[in-house]
Amino acid sequence: MAEENDKLLTEEELAAIEEMVSAGDLGGEGYNVGVATGNYDLTRQDTSVGVNVTAIEQINDRLHRFMRIGLLEELRYNARLQPGRTEIIRYADYVASTAPPLAVNVTKIDPLRGECLIVIHSQVVFSCLDNWFGGSPKSLTSVPAGRIFTPTENAVINKIRGVIFNSLAEAWAPFMQVECSLSSSEISAVFANIAADDEMVIMNRFETQGDGEDLGFVDVVYPYANLKQVREVLSTRITTSGSDAESDARWSADLLDSIEEVPVEGVVKAVELSISVDELSNMKVGDWFPIRPPEHAEFSVNGFPVFNVEVGSRGNQIAVQIVESVMSEEES
Repeated sequence: MAEENDKLLTEEELAAIEEMVSAGDLGGEGYNVGVATGNYDLTRQDTSVGVNVTAIEQINDRLHRFMRIGLLEELRYNARLQPGRTEIIRYADYVASTAPPLAVNVTKIDPLRGECLIVIHSQVVFSCLDNWFGGSPKSLTSVPAGRIFTPTENAVINKIRGVIFNSLAEAWAPFMQVECSLSSSEISAVFANIAADDEMVIMNRFETQGDGEDLGFVDVVYPYANLKQVREVLSTRITTSGSDAESDARWSADLLDSIEEVPVEGVVKAVELSISVDELSNMKVGDWFPIRPPEHAEFSVNGFPVFNVEVGSRGNQIAVQIVESVMSEEES
């Protein structure tokens, strides 16, 4: 084997090859000729679905449920919130699809890296506000793009944001423990730089509906790179719908073995006495109580009658012999 700094071919071998090429005597085809190849851009953003979208959908299902409950409890708003729709798009395309005014909340979701977006459409804010003051939620025909939210509307936004933060923590609970905190608030997604324009984000949209009309949406936007670091957690926590018969049988056997080792208390009740308080108060050591033993004593387990038994002896020890069971067939 040639050393690291040695040439693989000598000067004479290289000269011989050059002479053969010049004379056209080097026949045959070269190696790796005609191999099918495809173009690949090393600078292209990774758009492969490395993150388990099924896990995100499960989180969205829980988020949808907890948001509805939270809005009802916090704002008395029975929102017709639709289940979340998940889409992986470029961040620039998402920003271009939104129009102010919006309640854009740049949010840190620990332990996820970077920041995420929670976007509350202005129609959702207005609907909650109308409902809060006893009105009927309805869509406004036109809202100026530069409109600033009033202090009352900001109070409603704070309540909605609190509901979403709590709902996100509950939604992520089966996978991992997360904590949400607000980094900044904007009225347009243009001012929220959570990712580069060409980077991919996972948009989860929850739309609200009224009487035959749309009442805005709530978006939860995760940068794709933020979820890649926890993709193993998202994959391993997925519960499969299929059933492993061998695993179920083994689990049942282990459960049965564990139950059989649980200690119980058995009590033999031979006789019952009825005495007055006066007799009880005059009792002293050495007194006798006449009793008539029953034909069979009762054997109970943890206070529950199980058998009728006969009291006797076996060897030099007092023992009982089971005569019959007092449990019904259903109980046994």
